[in-house]
Amino acid sequence: MITYRFVALGVAAISAAAMLYVGLYQSRFVGRLICPIFADGCEGVADAPFARPFGIPDGYIGTVLYVLIGVLLFAPAGRAVWLALLALSLLATLANIIGVRDMINLGSFCFYCLTTTILSPVLLWAVWQLR
Repeated sequence: MITYRFVALGVAAISAAAMLYVGLYQSRFVGRLICPIFADGCEGVADAPFARPFGIPDGYIGTVLYVLIGVLLFAPAGRAVWLALLALSLLATLANIIGVRDMINLGSFCFYCLTTTILSPVLLWAVWQLR
């Protein structure tokens, strides 16, 4: 039987990997983003001014957020851990919604960002079920 914790961990791992790939491109450790469906859209979004809040590539911010969620999923179950997971999952969901709005305004889309956006409500739901 698949548990909610396993679902949340899987979503966090996929999202962390996607955001790490984007972050590595934003720092030019990766020369080009392979972008399924949207051609050069991934690079256009990753290079957009809104993709560097506080001067930090948002790919790295997302990676840290999802890794933190993953680490907390291994912590002993308790109300404080659940509330932290819920807050971080809600933050990820809201950040992804804002990111989609920014991509719409830019007129370009990123496969990896949209993947994390589609998965973020699943993460939020799975974390909610852990209560």
